[in-house]
Amino acid sequence: MNYKEIISKIKSVRNYKNEEISPEKINELKDYFNKGKRLIEDIEIEVLLKNKSEVYEQLKDSAGYNEFMLESPHYMVFLSEEKDHYIENTGYAAQDIMLKAFSLGIGSCWITFKDGEAIKNKLNINSDKKLTALISLGFDNNKNKVIYETIYEHNPTKTDVKVVEDNVSYRLGIRDIVFMKKWGENADPDELVNIGLLEGFVSAGRAPSTRNRQPWRFIVDNETIVLALRHDSYANEYEEKIDTAVIMLYFEAVIDSTMFDITWNFGKPEKNYEIPDDYKIVGYCIS
Repeated sequence: MNYKEIISKIKSVRNYKNEEISPEKINELKDYFNKGKRLIEDIEIEVLLKNKSEVYEQLKDSAGYNEFMLESPHYMVFLSEEKDHYIENTGYAAQDIMLKAFSLGIGSCWITFKDGEAIKNKLNINSDKKLTALISLGFDNNKNKVIYETIYEHNPTKTDVKVVEDNVSYRLGIRDIVFMKKWGENADPDELVNIGLLEGFVSAGRAPSTRNRQPWRFIVDNETIVLALRHDSYANEYEEKIDTAVIMLYFEAVIDSTMFDITWNFGKPEKNYEIPDDYKIVGYCIS
């Protein structure tokens, strides 16, 4: 899969054609998921693919994008063992299969929910695993249109909701999200080219996030790459963990495919980077 190309084009789909996906493509997605990327290999995840008749009416009052349940021909339901970082692990795997679906011409979108156990009951899922993600799945009925809700970091009371033609509008630049050596020292893109990291950061900057907050910042310190996430009232703990997983996937997938292999570690490196109080270091990797 050409991650760089797919990441540059993928968008969230919230309006679907009334057309089912072929069994062949469904099976291809299942096969891909079984051998797809994971953040933590020893956490067991399973995905259930369900039809509209099994999900939409059951959940239209208890789940949805900003409490509006998306109507799609198919849904993916993710279940996971409850271990350290199991939500991030699901987010990473779920976004990876969403990229694969897009490569097959299939659109998708995250569906938010508050009570995983209640969702399992409504869907008649009998499992000891935690419900960790819901994804809508189908063919885009409104091509080239993307709805973006943008929250401004320095004025969070100001929020824009706009329809745009692509998936790269209203994005922060490289100098905004990448620092060199310490917080606030904006990165020079030419320097990132020289060390083989620019394409990874460009792709990372296109990652979706809760309400398009773009809450991530990176610090490049020699071979160490530190990931920090902004904490605010516009995302809950679950959403922050999903945002963390998605940005990790976007950066890692492109770097792995173009330069060298990296592995994310959760937690903080030994060095203290003195980041602002409204940010926290969520992981780091060695390039």
